[in-house]
Amino acid sequence: MSEFDTASVEFGGIVVQLTVPSVDAAVAFYTRAFGAHELYRNRDPFSGRIVHCELSIGAARVTLHEEFVEYGLPTPQRLGGTPVSFNLHVPDVDAVYDRAIAAGGEAIARPLDRFWGARSGALLDPFGHRWVITTMRYDPSPQEIVESSKGVSTYMRLSAARPPKE
Repeated sequence: MSEFDTASVEFGGIVVQLTVPSVDAAVAFYTRAFGAHELYRNRDPFSGRIVHCELSIGAARVTLHEEFVEYGLPTPQRLGGTPVSFNLHVPDVDAVYDRAIAAGGEAIARPLDRFWGARSGALLDPFGHRWVITTMRYDPSPQEIVESSKGVSTYMRLSAARPPKE
C-alpha cells in the first residue's frame, strides 16, 4: 500500500453501504430528502440489478445496491428492521427533517434540543434504514455532557429512540 492512498482520501474513511429494494426509488428519496447527488451506478449484467451506486450526501459518500439475498445481502424489511442508525449532520435539522418526512420518511421522533449540544430528530427512510438528523447548537466538553445528563430520561439519552408510550 502506498503512503498516500487516494481512495481513502476520496472516501473519507468509513463509507456506508445500504441494501435497498430499488436503487431508483432510493436515489429519488435521498435526493429529495437529503440533497443527495448520484455519482454513478453499475448494473449486474446477469440479473439486471444494481450492484453499486454511489451518492454524495453532504460530505459523506453513501453507496447503494439492490437486494441480493442469495449472497447474504437482504434489506432491513426482509430482516424485520435494523439496529443501525445513520447520523446526518446538517445546518438546519428542522428543514431537512421536514423535507425527509415530506419525501416519504416515517417519523420516529421530531427534532428537539439535546443535552449534548445538538438538536436532532429521527426517521425511517422508505427502505427501513434509520436516520438521525442533527444540527450541533454548541459543543460542550465530555464533562459538561456527563454533568448535564444527570437526571435525564433514557429516552432523551437515545437520539434514535421512539417516544415512550404513555
